[in-house]
Amino acid sequence: MLNEELLSAWLRLGAVIDNQRLVSNLPFNEAMVCGLLLRAEEAGHTLTASDLCRKTRILKSQMNAILHSLEKKGFLQRQKSPNDLRRSELFLLPVGKECYLASHRQTLALVDRLIDSLGRDTTKILVPLLSQAADSFDQILKEV
Repeated sequence: MLNEELLSAWLRLGAVIDNQRLVSNLPFNEAMVCGLLLRAEEAGHTLTASDLCRKTRILKSQMNAILHSLEKKGFLQRQKSPNDLRRSELFLLPVGKECYLASHRQTLALVDRLIDSLGRDTTKILVPLLSQAADSFDQILKEV
C-alpha cells in the first residue's frame, strides 16, 4: 500500500535526521532553535518563545526546557522587548553562535556526502519534492 510505504520512508528519514550523532555539539532541538535564532538575527528580526513554538511545533513546556538549557550553557539571553514589556525576545550569544556554527558545519559536511551519494541531479529533483511534501502535510495538519 502506497500510504504505508510513504509513512515508512518518512519515519525512517525523520529518525535518521533526528539522530543525536547528526549534531554532536548540541541536542537536535537545541541546534534547531539556535539555527532559527541565528537566521532571524541575520534577517534583522527577533523571536520569542511563542514564535519558536509556532515555527518548530514544539510544545511550550518542551520549548521552555530547551531555552532553559541554552541559557544555562550561556548560549542564550532573554530580554524584554522595548516595544512591549510583556514580550521577551531571545538572543543567541557569541558562544552559542560559535557552538551552533561548528555543529552546522559538521551537518553540512554530512549533507554534502548525501548529495555526492545521490548525485546533484537527483538532489535537485528531491529538494522541491521534499519541500512540497512538508508544505502539503503542514496544510493538512492545519485543517485537522
